[in-house]
Amino acid sequence: MKIAIATQDLTRIDAHLGWARHLMFFEVSAEGYRHLDTASFTTTSPPGDHAKLEPRLAALDGCALVFVAEAGPEGELGLGRRKVTVLRKFAGHPVADALDALRDGLRDNPPAWLRRCEQNHRRRCVQNGD
Repeated sequence: MKIAIATQDLTRIDAHLGWARHLMFFEVSAEGYRHLDTASFTTTSPPGDHAKLEPRLAALDGCALVFVAEAGPEGELGLGRRKVTVLRKFAGHPVADALDALRDGLRDNPPAWLRRCEQNHRRRCVQNGD
């Protein structure tokens, strides 16, 4: 399952989606995870300018979920449209902690929300021929 992490420093989940300098992309399964790519952004938009969101949301296409420190209402709406689940649980934590927890959650008996994310991701992959 492809996931993203919003980060300023590339080590912690420490970014608001609209202000994230980086989105790190990983493929995560019960067997482990691997880094796929990192997208970097510059933001010179004033607070309240939602145009800065669009490139970040576009980069999340194909992701099942994104770990963020925070996401505002416009970000939540855009994520919902793309069927990307937003997780704040690991805000401020190291990226590895979130990846380990997600991998471990997929191993045994995943909670319902995680099973839905994985199933939605598989359906999208089949529809897109991935």
